[in-house]
Amino acid sequence: MLRKRNLINVIKWPLVFLGLMWAVFIVDTYLTGSSLTYWYALRPNEIVGLKGILFFPFLHGSWGHLLSNSLPFLSLSGMLIFFYPRLWPRILTSLWLGSGALLWALGGPLNTLIDLNTAPEAHIGASGLVYALASFLAFSGIFRRDFRAIVVALIVLFYYGGMAAGILPGQEGISWEGHLMGGVMGALAGWMFRGQLEDHEIEKRNKDLARRTPRQKEHFLEPDAFTKTKKERAEEAEQLKQQAFWERLQKLKEEDKLRR
Repeated sequence: MLRKRNLINVIKWPLVFLGLMWAVFIVDTYLTGSSLTYWYALRPNEIVGLKGILFFPFLHGSWGHLLSNSLPFLSLSGMLIFFYPRLWPRILTSLWLGSGALLWALGGPLNTLIDLNTAPEAHIGASGLVYALASFLAFSGIFRRDFRAIVVALIVLFYYGGMAAGILPGQEGISWEGHLMGGVMGALAGWMFRGQLEDHEIEKRNKDLARRTPRQKEHFLEPDAFTKTKKERAEEAEQLKQQAFWERLQKLKEEDKLRR
């Protein structure tokens, strides 16, 4: 069931993050001469580049770069918030910081290993986060085995499956390492959050448990009526007779005391 608060979040938060990206780009391009990009870009394996783990998704090199990331980020983050209303803050934080940390740690060695020297020295842009969002939504459907999550995964694969080409090396000026690390982090997050259920999943699980719990049947006869031996039934009957005899005797004694 779609709640009003969740619908507001679906609209509000993607626009807030996107608005920050646009604001930072305008300030950086027209007011600071790209000094924000210089100081806050992510530089793999450099101490000065550590702050880029937090800030590099806000930085973009051109209007084309910004526009190419805007619509995918807006739609994928909206899907994340819509289908994961309880978990999305933790998931988005994990994807944001995790993809940046992987890129900082492995971006340099990856480019050196493949020896292409086509990737930029400083990584900027929200494309790594976009890849992380798409990867999470796709892999979460596999790991969670929830009907809604599977539908979301199919939608993402249909509309964004072509993004897989972006993780291939050899594209001049393209942060393929950032795309790759974003995809890896998305898959890892899908596995990490597979056991943390949304409200509809908890409700479905409780209903399934209720259906599987056997109902207690009402018996016309005693449940053990046909399991007792003839000797056991005779002993119980004798005990009942003795109990009735003593109760009758006690009653007679009380009546006798009253007469006196």
